Amino acid sequence: MTKQPMQPPANQPIGFWTARAGEAIRARTRGALEALGVTQPQWWFLHQLSLHPEGIERAVLLRTIGPNESTDVIDDAVDSALELGWASEDGAVLLPTDAGSEQFDRAARVQQMLQEERMQGISEADFVTTITVLQRTIQNVGGDAWHW
Repeated sequence: MTKQPMQPPANQPIGFWTARAGEAIRARTRGALEALGVTQPQWWFLHQLSLHPEGIERAVLLRTIGPNESTDVIDDAVDSALELGWASEDGAVLLPTDAGSEQFDRAARVQQMLQEERMQGISEADFVTTITVLQRTIQNVGGDAWHW
């Protein structure tokens, strides 16, 4: 396929590029985590457990990571993590297990490697500017987004 020259960045559609960036990042992240036997929704769950070693209520977890996927997908990730022994459940409270903490540590190393990969050639200032511009763009079009 022959690629034609692109218009200058100032003339490019932000929606196109944010969608393509999201697709590429998600595919790369999911593939790298899959090599460890972890889905991205399971990673979100394990990450939340790492932030709440005393446990977290399922309802709070769903509100926190809910913007990333549907409630069903997150519930399935929690249920599968429970089945795999990565967490336990005491009433409504989800608790980390040693196996879950170990799996989190492995996945966290992969996530760190992925972040370093994504940041190649990008300064922290440029990254902050990009996030700020995207947040403002969402607000400007009447959207509402939040990320923990």
